[in-house]
Amino acid sequence: MSKSLNDAIRALETAVAELNEYAKSGDPILLRDTAEKGWLAVSKAVEALLRARGIDARTYRERRDTLSRLGLDYLRDRYAAKEKFLHIDCFYDGLYDEDFVRRKLDKVREIIDEIRELIPRQ
Repeated sequence: MSKSLNDAIRALETAVAELNEYAKSGDPILLRDTAEKGWLAVSKAVEALLRARGIDARTYRERRDTLSRLGLDYLRDRYAAKEKFLHIDCFYDGLYDEDFVRRKLDKVREIIDEIRELIPRQ
């Protein structure tokens, strides 16, 4: 498994642990950090997929555009949605609650699993 995909899984595991800690503490900074780690997990998973195909897309926009060029519009849309909900709305704007973030992390896990299947086995 690639370093980027390992990083994605580790970021998601850390996000889930932080979300559980938030449930005990109620610290809003912790919930924002949880959302950002969820976004990191998606971003690293997409990076892993593109690198497995020999593509080095460095910016979020390059990644979105490349997913479209590869015919993976459904994945581009999911990637962009997680950027909006987790990175912008939750982390930057503070528009969140525990249940919302938990549901989004479930979707992050689904995306990672999908991407894992799209990466050729070596």
